[in-house]
Amino acid sequence: MKFFQTLLVALLLTHPVLGAIKLPHLFSDGAVLQRDRSVPVWGWAQPGKKVTVEFAGQKKATKANDYGAWNLKLDAMPASAKGRVLVVTEEGSEPVRVNDLLIGEVWLASGQSNMEWPISKCRPEDQAIANSGPVEHMRIFNVPNKLSPHPLYDVDSKWQLTTPESVKNFSGVAYFFGRELSHALKVPIGIISSEWGGSRIEPWIPEVGFAEVSELTNLHRYRKSRLPGTKEYEEAAHRHLAATRAWIGEAHKALKRHQTPPAQPPAPAVLSVGHNAELGLYQAMIHPLQPYALRGFIWYQGESNLADGLQYRWKMEALIKGWRTAFQNREAPFLFTQLAPFNYGRKASLLPQLWVAQRETLEVPHTGMAIINDIGNPKDIHPTNKSDVGHRLARLALADSYGKKDLVKSGPLFRDFTAKDGKITISFDHAGSGLKTRDGKAPDSFEIAGANGKFHPAQADVDGDKIVLHSDQVPDPTQARFAWSQTASPNLVNSADLPTSAFHTHWPHDPELGRNVALGKPHTSSDPNKSNWNSGLTDGSWKGEAGQCFATGSAPLPKHATIDLLCTKQVHAVRVGAPAYGSTKTIAVSVSANGDAFEEVGRYTFKPKTDDKTTIRFEKRPARHVRITFLEQHPKQDKYAAEIGFIREVEVFESK
Repeated sequence: MKFFQTLLVALLLTHPVLGAIKLPHLFSDGAVLQRDRSVPVWGWAQPGKKVTVEFAGQKKATKANDYGAWNLKLDAMPASAKGRVLVVTEEGSEPVRVNDLLIGEVWLASGQSNMEWPISKCRPEDQAIANSGPVEHMRIFNVPNKLSPHPLYDVDSKWQLTTPESVKNFSGVAYFFGRELSHALKVPIGIISSEWGGSRIEPWIPEVGFAEVSELTNLHRYRKSRLPGTKEYEEAAHRHLAATRAWIGEAHKALKRHQTPPAQPPAPAVLSVGHNAELGLYQAMIHPLQPYALRGFIWYQGESNLADGLQYRWKMEALIKGWRTAFQNREAPFLFTQLAPFNYGRKASLLPQLWVAQRETLEVPHTGMAIINDIGNPKDIHPTNKSDVGHRLARLALADSYGKKDLVKSGPLFRDFTAKDGKITISFDHAGSGLKTRDGKAPDSFEIAGANGKFHPAQADVDGDKIVLHSDQVPDPTQARFAWSQTASPNLVNSADLPTSAFHTHWPHDPELGRNVALGKPHTSSDPNKSNWNSGLTDGSWKGEAGQCFATGSAPLPKHATIDLLCTKQVHAVRVGAPAYGSTKTIAVSVSANGDAFEEVGRYTFKPKTDDKTTIRFEKRPARHVRITFLEQHPKQDKYAAEIGFIREVEVFESK
């Protein structure tokens, strides 16, 4: 890939006029350079020519390579609001000057439409703030929308002063984030905005990001086989060429015999290019910016990946690690916005599950999440209050990146719970000096359930930094959930008036057994169902309808379904359930570290005509594959053939 990219530099971006130095548009008049870390400077010149860069008393030199590309690094510099000149000279040519460069803090903002949402469409209060005057020493750089199947090396844009006129079409969230930092830090601020409405997360992720997340191994393998420039794709392309040459010969023979030629071999599949497809945004809108020195990233996206569930957490990790690698900053802060409530009109649990996936992304070091369930609009997917979103992202940056320890940086996040004497007590992180409600009423949006898993509204009482739950309908509660609705706008806040994030004490992980490592993982069936019941085995739902419940075909027993955990885990328990319909009876659970030799760890016989489930526990052992084998069926129970095996869900628990 490195050779491929270097070649593209030569083919696409060598300046057409030999002897004239060329810099990327990021190095244009008014740019902000990152303080307190080395600053890469790069561009294009005549191959082999010496290039000298002068700035702020530094003078550095290098040579353009055989393709005309060159790069070097300036030493770290302190913040400065004094406009200085960057001078770049190719030997034998006139110097290129870039004027009015400041040194301060640089952040990259990205995502889909809620990050793209411009000041001109924000609520009147936000527009009034933006129209009140320029933000001194804050500069903005807006990346235009563009797609490319291969990496590009420059974008057509320029740095601008932050004035009421220039920010009208600039990201509202990014503007208010930068404005807050400017007022708090008193140093120059540069905000690079690169987003596309309706975009999925996948086309923003560089391939190195997919490679760094073991849970995305299969997706990474799939992508490599379809990405021109990779070894896997080139091997497939060579096989296709060989097959095509053979086909040409066979086609000629057929035509001579006045017969129809055989079908031409299909070309290797390639990744689809589009803002909501598989490829194209990182290549055209992020790659040209690297390795510009910056402090970190802010991100607001997820609506287009609503159905991903916990898989979104792994894609977020791939994005974070991929961008940190691309910008040569492995600890760059990555701050993101949890989605606002909205009535998507689909399965009501999808948004709460994505909220949990976003919350779990906080396991990645140097990340922060802004909670905004109090300022959304269930009837509008684009809530117009963007100043509070920018403010909350800035609080995270000020606390974690800039050491403002006196700030309550986040809304309350679920930490732990206890169930005792008919009550459940919930404890939180980031409660500040105590919990309260923003309307003075009792905390709402809490539910509790007993062992049967049926939730009922709960009365909630504030006890300092804890919440105590109870309900006459649930005398012996064992679990709780909060704001578990796509339109929930709960009233619980901390002492800094920041809202509480949604949670479920038993999803996606079990507080006793540990992390469910099967959630969202792929599976195969030895007897695939022909009526669209092949999914649902690891989707996190225990509901029994088609699309959420797995079924085999009607071939004779024994037969099995095998889950691939995508990497080896130390597992110690498997929970599996069957629905009240069908004839599923006795199943065996087996595990394997290599996918070949399976060891049985337990069996269970399901009750007929009953929503039944069991948890099989065993001594911990390494496993990558978990297999459910159907050994025996009840007599035909209903309209479904007795040979069809049904499973509502499988959960596999990693040993703590």
